[in-house]
Amino acid sequence: MKTYRGVVIGCGKVGATFEMDTGLVRPASHAAALVAHPQTELVALVDPMPEALERAGGYYKVPTYTDAETCFTAMKPDIVIIATPPPTHEAMLALAFAHNIPAVICEKPVADTRVEAERMIDATAKASTLVIVNHQRRFFPLFIDAKERIAKGELGRVQQITAYYTNGLTNNGTHTLDAIAYLIADHATWVVGVRNEKNTTAPFSTNIDGLVGYAGGAVAAIQSLDNDSYGVHDFRIYGTEGVLTIGQYGYAFSRTPVAEGITFAGVKEPDWEHSVNELDKRSMLLGTLAHTVECLERGTPPRSTLSDGYQTMQVLEALTESADNGGQRITIS
Repeated sequence: MKTYRGVVIGCGKVGATFEMDTGLVRPASHAAALVAHPQTELVALVDPMPEALERAGGYYKVPTYTDAETCFTAMKPDIVIIATPPPTHEAMLALAFAHNIPAVICEKPVADTRVEAERMIDATAKASTLVIVNHQRRFFPLFIDAKERIAKGELGRVQQITAYYTNGLTNNGTHTLDAIAYLIADHATWVVGVRNEKNTTAPFSTNIDGLVGYAGGAVAAIQSLDNDSYGVHDFRIYGTEGVLTIGQYGYAFSRTPVAEGITFAGVKEPDWEHSVNELDKRSMLLGTLAHTVECLERGTPPRSTLSDGYQTMQVLEALTESADNGGQRITIS
């Protein structure tokens, strides 16, 4: 089997240091995933901050660089993982293209603005590089299975979705919105957003609650909670024939059928007593990397593209625009 040489740009939490924390599903960072996958190896780390580089380099025992171009020239990686802040993604992607890197995994959100994302999509169309956005639930077995079940009609027609996130709209909220679109295979057409003034925990972001309407008629209620109290990333999808509940950051699934006469004769309702529960604690980041290797080896179409990330950015920006305008309904074209 071919072994793919991997480089991580950005030695923050998801890039490298989550692996050093306890209580997390491992591998918990991109660097650790490159170490864990049987067909990849971590060959270098890049970060402009010396203290971050020193800590990560000391842990993973690999060469470190403060400059990505110097690293690419010296290490000639097959896979580059961009785990830097969103405003840097466009430049890092362009650098990867210039060095003909075979594959890039880009953290979400894909860029700081939609204009930047549009330029990234245009540049990708002209490049030979495979680009995958780390909306990691798209690569997780329970989400893949749930998407297939919904497509086959197991829930019936999807009516309403409730979703809860913490730690910022453009941080964890990005995963929430992308996961909904992926699961129900639909795109948002309108939003209404209100800023949650009592919830101020949000790195480089804000917390917005709102409604998101989808082309097929489903409506999602997106609600933020205080990450200083506890973290959540939960969903409940109500269909005409059943309910899908997702908890524990996406590791716990519960499928509930609809039955008649449980509480009231002649009335249908979710049959909670006969819910089917599943728990899968495999690493989501390892799933992203495994999918990348599969795409490189078999030519499999990527399950999370820049275009997918762009659609999520449209919803993020529309919710923010709505909140800035007193909850005005915003149409997404």
